[in-house]
Amino acid sequence: MMNELTITVSGNLTREPDRRVGSASGRDFAVVPIAVNRRRFDKAQEVWVTADTVYVDLLCFGHTGATALSSFKKGDPVLAHGRLSLREWSTENSSGTTVCVDVDCIGHDVSLGVSRFTKGWVAYDPDRAQDYDPTPRGVGEGLDGGAHTDPDIDADADGVVEDDEQADEVLARSA
Repeated sequence: MMNELTITVSGNLTREPDRRVGSASGRDFAVVPIAVNRRRFDKAQEVWVTADTVYVDLLCFGHTGATALSSFKKGDPVLAHGRLSLREWSTENSSGTTVCVDVDCIGHDVSLGVSRFTKGWVAYDPDRAQDYDPTPRGVGEGLDGGAHTDPDIDADADGVVEDDEQADEVLARSA
């Protein structure tokens, strides 16, 4: 729709993405909760300070939601673009408004770190969702989350494979 307010936001995940089911549609979607910090330079202290924080729920539908569940974990920096909305809610004890973005596209913010993209599709398959382990990869682990057992693959202490051909080989095994 032409008259919708679109926005691009950048923030860090405050918790793991959450899989939900639409009450009207009955379809799965993902909620990716982020905190957006406004930073400013304090001349008196000569340091950057956080002025305030806005919490935003990124609503990811369809295959974007399934991919978001498999791609992001708490603390990840993300960029998202979509339609801004304010959603009111209430319970017996309280009420409030949540800032939401109906996401058109989302990804890691690579200005703050390195991300590896793998082409492919995921679905809201409950069996696969159980296999997803959001635990950060430790020292000596491969891109597939398991320990390197191939002595021909050279990886540094963080599990990063520098050689492009070897990286492609490791990615092909993890698919």
